[in-house]
Amino acid sequence: MNPGMVGATGTLLLIMACSVIIGCDRGGPVTTPERTAGAGGSGGESESAPECHRDHHCDRYLRCIEGECAVPPAITGEVTESTPRATFNSPDGEELASFYLELAVSRQEQRRGLMYREEMRDDWGMLFIYPSDRELSFWMRNTLIELDMIFIDGEGVVVGIVERAEPLTETPRSVDGLSRYVLEINGGLAGEVGIQAGSRMKLFDVDPTHQPTAQ
Repeated sequence: MNPGMVGATGTLLLIMACSVIIGCDRGGPVTTPERTAGAGGSGGESESAPECHRDHHCDRYLRCIEGECAVPPAITGEVTESTPRATFNSPDGEELASFYLELAVSRQEQRRGLMYREEMRDDWGMLFIYPSDRELSFWMRNTLIELDMIFIDGEGVVVGIVERAEPLTETPRSVDGLSRYVLEINGGLAGEVGIQAGSRMKLFDVDPTHQPTAQ
């Protein structure tokens, strides 16, 4: 699902803000309110591969890739030399897991998030990036796959995890504490690989302005 840049003004305002910005996993011509976190989508490529400039020019879960609406890489598994990546280490430095990333930085990208997707590869996730630490809340409207939501602060430290968020629900999901990032991965993976509060995230092939301050 997807979260928008949401402040801490109450659950209702959070949900409204999320709907305005992001539709978690989110977005492209979508007539239903879009949320603030989550995933969505379904398999299969667009027959016409319409031209685009932004994700919201594309239908449902398709993303705007090199000027065309295309199936997202978290579904196809396509990796290039510049594909963003995140690694997670335990507090004592042991590497726990590595994920390729789709990034959700703009308001439109965050509104769409993982909406309408029927699958996502286990070695991929969607990373929502905000300008600074804040209270974030995500829901699962139009999100078809179960997700773990990993909330991470501006220094790259995991603040908390929402595990196995139920698809197609509008319950606000959040953790105690402020976060700058939320990584959405397939449900159950965080516990399987040992990611927990206090684990540390490092980013690779991500713009320096989006890097954790303790990178």
